[in-house]
Amino acid sequence: MDKFEIHISPEIINQIKIGIEKYESLQKKDGFIKLANLGWYVNGKTSLTQASNLMDLAHNGKVSDINNYLTNYYKKELSERIFSFDKFQSKRSFIIKEAVECHLSGKYYASVPLFLPQADGLCSKLLFKTKDRKRELKQLVKGKIKNDFFLNILNSVLRTNKIDEYFSDDFDTSTGLNRHAVLHGYDTDYGTELNSLKAFSLLLFIYDFLIFKNEKS
Repeated sequence: MDKFEIHISPEIINQIKIGIEKYESLQKKDGFIKLANLGWYVNGKTSLTQASNLMDLAHNGKVSDINNYLTNYYKKELSERIFSFDKFQSKRSFIIKEAVECHLSGKYYASVPLFLPQADGLCSKLLFKTKDRKRELKQLVKGKIKNDFFLNILNSVLRTNKIDEYFSDDFDTSTGLNRHAVLHGYDTDYGTELNSLKAFSLLLFIYDFLIFKNEKS
């Protein structure tokens, strides 16, 4: 019996090559960092094309376009992923489910402070820490993930961003979601659908790239 062969045209191969080169170029220009500075994180289901488009929008300051796209994207992810934590995170899955239920009920003041500490817990409480603890997180990541592709993506939490930057008395809570400001009661205006979805995007980012992929490997 003849072997089954798949022939890919040179045009398609060239398109794939161009797509990969675009992704790598945007990533090297801190595309994921720029997204994180806007409060957004990709997850394991995000395609190369989606990631490239989002990084490109971030580079060009298209904040409204990013918010609109990822709001719709993560609203869908909420319903599709609510039970995905049972197998590998059974001890915290009921908390995450309750956070999702709060979000779906429009109780964003409840969902945000539930999502944020669970993201931190998945990182052995190293996500929202000082520079020294960030170094510990880097070691944890490098010890678990050897693939440079995922290490490059994880740079968006290994670096300090809006969500975990230093908080002071004159901190402006209107410029973005900040974990310390929320959980310590300084920010009283965080209860929005947008902030809740951003917090959920961080949770999925940590789960997909640091926890789930490591467990599957």
